[in-house]
Amino acid sequence: MLEAYWNLSGMPFSKSLHPDQLFISQSVKELSSRLNYMKNNRGIFLLTGQPGTGKTTSLRAFVQELSDLTFQSFYVPLSTVNVLDFYRQINHALHGEHCHFKAALFRQIQQLIKDMVTHSKKIPVFIFDEAHLLKNENFTELQILSNFNMDSTDPALFILAGQPHLSDRLARPVLISFYQRIALKYHLMPLSSDEIQPFIDHNLRLVKCQQSPFSQNAIDVIFKNTAGVHRRVADLALKTMTCGMLQKATSLTEEHVFLAAREL
Repeated sequence: MLEAYWNLSGMPFSKSLHPDQLFISQSVKELSSRLNYMKNNRGIFLLTGQPGTGKTTSLRAFVQELSDLTFQSFYVPLSTVNVLDFYRQINHALHGEHCHFKAALFRQIQQLIKDMVTHSKKIPVFIFDEAHLLKNENFTELQILSNFNMDSTDPALFILAGQPHLSDRLARPVLISFYQRIALKYHLMPLSSDEIQPFIDHNLRLVKCQQSPFSQNAIDVIFKNTAGVHRRVADLALKTMTCGMLQKATSLTEEHVFLAAREL
């Protein structure tokens, strides 16, 4: 119904967009630059940002653009695990043989990474999502695991993505040694007030919308209600379009946004 009413070719603000369809904000552009730097230099990269600002989406786009001939990515989604299960996740991702003991898992993981770099000529890229949920001891183990040749080389790229308080947590004395090993850090910002309309217009163009129905006042209220967080902007814009449809509106005003915001 929504597509037909607004004369769209599909549902706007889809979560499954191809990387080349994503809206590139100034902050996402800067993140891409830093990820490309890490791609060439490897080591540990820390990415933080509020929920809904597009951390996982940006990392998915980064991974999809990596050359299969040069890189191999591994997504490690389970963060609330003990040390042994932490090692088992990484070992399973690398298709390592089953091991019962931590020491054996450690040796096997490091050897698999070395073999991948030396024999397969591929750089492993490990992504730990929701890393703010990792236990302190797992950060310590990752520090040891990423230590190759007496800490003289970085054969793999380790990306930690989590909520803003992760950076503060890692800077505490108990984890300062790990924090100092982070090669580069970046905090992904929400959309600025000037980026709200381009973001909405971009997503509407993807579904063949000829002219955005949102008034400037509606755009301003969307920013005030969402603080520019991508997911919240998309949800509120979609809800506003639904409210406008139900009221048989031809354009969307701040009143439609207020109504949609109350229902979210």
